[in-house]
Amino acid sequence: MKSGTVSKSDAFSTNDPNMVCGVIEGGQQGGIQWNGNNWAMSCDFHGNDLSNVLIASNLCGGKCADTQGCTHFTWTEYRGGTCWMKQGAVSKSDAFATSDPTMLCGVANLPGPNPDLGPVLSGVLATRHGAYESGACALPTSTYAVLNPVALGDIAALQQLKFRPDLCGHILKVDCGNGPLDIVITNSNYGGGLDLYGSTWNKLTNNKPPGQTYCKVQFTSRNAFSFQEPRCYYKPGTDNNNPYYHNVGLLNTGGRIVRGASIDNRAGQHRGDNPYYAFDFGPIDGSKQIVFTFEDGTTYSVFLRDCIYQGSEQMWS
Repeated sequence: MKSGTVSKSDAFSTNDPNMVCGVIEGGQQGGIQWNGNNWAMSCDFHGNDLSNVLIASNLCGGKCADTQGCTHFTWTEYRGGTCWMKQGAVSKSDAFATSDPTMLCGVANLPGPNPDLGPVLSGVLATRHGAYESGACALPTSTYAVLNPVALGDIAALQQLKFRPDLCGHILKVDCGNGPLDIVITNSNYGGGLDLYGSTWNKLTNNKPPGQTYCKVQFTSRNAFSFQEPRCYYKPGTDNNNPYYHNVGLLNTGGRIVRGASIDNRAGQHRGDNPYYAFDFGPIDGSKQIVFTFEDGTTYSVFLRDCIYQGSEQMWS
């Protein structure tokens, strides 16, 4: 097998009647459908292997980003699922299409600064929420990079940030006059503004007694979890072995807000104030892909079998 840019005109004839040569059909960049996360299905990169690891397909990009020297990757079903990490300068145009629908390839989405998104909203009412609970969002137990929770309300001052289930797990930058703090949306607070859990209230108000204050709020693209890549989760506590019912959501999306999810062009539905989409037609097996659509129109696809089941919800206070 050979690598590099080539055309049929580069071939030359030989005197050996048993020799054959060829170029890969569909190997042009135009045959690859890239999604918003710098990866695509049915594609590969030539050579430049750095290392490999047995891992689920949806974790391959994050593993590459966390591995020194990895700039791009390919995932195949070899040995049950292998992430082939690759090195060297690369672009999407270096990928070539394959006939294997289970393969994927991508370029590393290396972590960088998390810019603020959207306008700063001023004069948003904040109160203290004295509770120790998982909250309506039912976020899974995991390692979180942002640990200060908020129950988000729907008052007019919140404008485009009024609570909706798909905001669960996203990060807000809030400043109540004592410096900014990144906080994670873990619960709903209909009729109110920012209902700050005890740990959050103390930091944002400099240990002010329970009451109310007013804050500036801004939506950010920071991820809540300590890893970088998006991950699909089952709603904690739901049955992940029932082919007739799946309740799954995409978290850690870098500020991109999901607005819908579908399997075989059939839409899932929210069941409560949480980011998970329920699919109750069936049976649906793990080889099906869930297509999550973001508010900007881009999509992210993941095999149902790669959605993570975490039996318990993260607790917040």
